[in-house]
Amino acid sequence: MAAATPTAIAPERAALGELLHKKYKYLDRSWDLVFWLTAIPIVGAAADITKLLFAGDWDFWTDWKDPVWWPTVTAFAVVIIPSALQYIQWTAWRFPTGATYTSVALFLCAWIGRYFQWHIAEYYPMNFVWPISTIGAGIFMDWILLKTGSYLITSLFGAPIFAIAVWGFNYVPLAPFLQPAVFMHHVVTVADVQGVAYIRSQTPEYLRHIERGTLRSFLGEAQYVSLAFGGTLAIAGYWVGQFIGRYLAVWPIGRFIKNY
Repeated sequence: MAAATPTAIAPERAALGELLHKKYKYLDRSWDLVFWLTAIPIVGAAADITKLLFAGDWDFWTDWKDPVWWPTVTAFAVVIIPSALQYIQWTAWRFPTGATYTSVALFLCAWIGRYFQWHIAEYYPMNFVWPISTIGAGIFMDWILLKTGSYLITSLFGAPIFAIAVWGFNYVPLAPFLQPAVFMHHVVTVADVQGVAYIRSQTPEYLRHIERGTLRSFLGEAQYVSLAFGGTLAIAGYWVGQFIGRYLAVWPIGRFIKNY
């Protein structure tokens, strides 16, 4: 078989060169948009399930957002999935957006669920079942990873700042419900009046919840202790998320899928 002449090969090389340097901007950006939009319900559901698993009703009802358990367990619960996605995005694409993206997805999914499941179906007012926002806290944690490039530093400083930011940003919508009110000859908060007015199912776990003034985080001196303990738990939650991102998401891909 005669070898191909350089004259015959030149057009093929030129055609391959055009394909190599051709920019498929529209296709690439379209698939990126499809990927990031379709991942929102998955990431949001994972973050919401984790929050429900560890924080439970402490982050659900308005009157339960005031006791010390809310700033203590909520930060631990909501930092896990942002930490996992932070590792995935930073390792794969050097995107310092994992915590912010997770927070936005969680916020959207939580609002959709609260509105249709609890406001429309159960007739609870939204100002009684409103979900918290962790977007501002996620931006802070992503910024620390961007500036340091270290997961260790992000866990030691970013996770406690994340916990404090979750408390701080959500204090603004919660503060109006912490105003004093006289109800049944007792001085309580507006949130407590909501808790009595709107009937909820009672379980032994909830019945053990005893209200005392010193157990209040925003109205009592235990606020700073609960925030400090919540920040420490957030560090542990950050590394739980790192374990999920490293060994349950990324490691199986490199372990069972060969690189060619």
